Amino acid sequence: MEIPLATGTLILGHTRLSILDLSEGSRQPIHDAETGSWLVYNGEIYNFRQLRKELEALGVKFRTSGDAEVLLKALVQWDEAALKKLEGMFAFAFWDGRSRNLLLARDAMGMKPLYYHAGAGAFAFASEVKVIERPQICPLTVDKHAVDSFLTYGAVVGPNTILREIRELEPGHLLRVNARREITDSEYWSLTRLLSESAAAEIPDFEHAVSQVRGRLESAVSSHLVSDVPVGVFLSGGVDSSLLALLASRRSTSPITLLTVAFPEQEFSELPYARQIARNLPHLHEVVTLSARELRDLLPDALSAMDQPTVDGINTYVISRAGASCGLKVLLTGIGGDELFGGYTTFVKVPRLLKYGAGLRPVARLLARLRTKNPIQWKKVADAGQLRNTAEAYLLQRSIRWRRDKSAGLAERIQESIGSLKSDFQKLAALEIQFYARNQLLRDADVFSMANSVELRVPFLDMRLVEAALSLSPEHHFEGTSGKRLTWRILRDLTGEQMPQRRKMGFTFPWRQWLRQTLKETITRTLSDQQLYEPLMLDPAYGRELLEGLEREDRLQSWSEVWSLFVLLTWQSRTGVECAVA
Repeated sequence: MEIPLATGTLILGHTRLSILDLSEGSRQPIHDAETGSWLVYNGEIYNFRQLRKELEALGVKFRTSGDAEVLLKALVQWDEAALKKLEGMFAFAFWDGRSRNLLLARDAMGMKPLYYHAGAGAFAFASEVKVIERPQICPLTVDKHAVDSFLTYGAVVGPNTILREIRELEPGHLLRVNARREITDSEYWSLTRLLSESAAAEIPDFEHAVSQVRGRLESAVSSHLVSDVPVGVFLSGGVDSSLLALLASRRSTSPITLLTVAFPEQEFSELPYARQIARNLPHLHEVVTLSARELRDLLPDALSAMDQPTVDGINTYVISRAGASCGLKVLLTGIGGDELFGGYTTFVKVPRLLKYGAGLRPVARLLARLRTKNPIQWKKVADAGQLRNTAEAYLLQRSIRWRRDKSAGLAERIQESIGSLKSDFQKLAALEIQFYARNQLLRDADVFSMANSVELRVPFLDMRLVEAALSLSPEHHFEGTSGKRLTWRILRDLTGEQMPQRRKMGFTFPWRQWLRQTLKETITRTLSDQQLYEPLMLDPAYGRELLEGLEREDRLQSWSEVWSLFVLLTWQSRTGVECAVA
């Protein structure tokens, strides 16, 4: 769609997945004839039917049954105040035909991405970086700071992108652009502000906490089932996906497909746990087994779908591809469960590092050399030096290889964002949502699912559930040093079984084994190509060091460090974009 402006033309385009109202009437861009307004958006508004009733009571007329027109009419009626009414995931561009302003907005949790370029010649925006990644829009250069953040954390840390000329709109933010391309960025919602301003929940005991969280979770799952196409659940076998499978099964009025991806390597497969949940549910359980050879064959397609370099996105690509092969367009996933209920080791390790760090360092040097369970983490602790605050200890734990000089500014910025929070639990939950989930899990979920024409939905990040979980006392979340006390209890209640709480596995591939065997030739060929390093201002010696470590099976070298360099070099060879000299 082209809209003439005094200083040029506004062009809106959209590729539709068609999940709600499959008719042609809900195609985008969608138009409001009375005001001359237009909308394009990516996502789902789960409470669109309630909003529609509210708008109809004000005399608003509708011609479709989908959520896109409801969002359009809500913005026409309430402008940016509509954002506080939305329950869902979204990134949208709304052209207001009355004010002649463009409004860009992104959901509060960052479930849907939105990128923009504000240059002298053009203002461009899209839900993927590679849409703007075109020479005719702007000359492009790689951001060296983004390269450093990727090699440190396995993801480019927003609001930067891998390209200097393109920025990410932050979660909970909106951007106004007038016809003269003057830009105003403002925040309409903040997780840390919500938590710092809200009083602690008055929950008298653990049983009441279980009841409240279960009620919010049941409501979240129900709202996330809204769809005019079949819905599935990615059932990994962990507590979060198991809860989603059980609740979706109870609340869905149509058949649910349970999807599990397994591996021949039994120690990495949670298939027995997934089958334990699925056996009592009246739904189809699809199991897709992925071998290293099969991954190698689909790797070119997965890497070409990659929007920005990411260490973890291939997992999501495989899940989404499996879902599409089963005829699914919508999959519920357990992203957010660990962040809300203390599932990650960071919730225990970070406070310990801050309390005992100085005394741990000499011991850590010894443990890093011994055949301990996690020598890489011990080596990072040994090399860390004095940790000054929660953010720095957290970034150390989340890093692939600790680079303190590359992390100082980021640590200062995110420490300031959590400074007003009351407890270590709230601080770490906020960091896991705003750093790890936002920059990696949610970004990957959108890019790689959409590459397979599948929508991943995340009920655990429902706003009411987030607020309820993070306002609870930490004692409700932990039993000793084990987190997820609440969700394990709810799972036992739903199954009627005394399921023993086990350590978190997470859905991950047998990467270390695959890199040394089936994928070794591919990895070696890429990391040995010296021409790929110079455009990124990297030393080929770094690649040689990693290959040597891979060859001798160095326990102090993370598989993710090898894989992340491979992903970065592959991305550069595909795009041909180079770092700026200055």
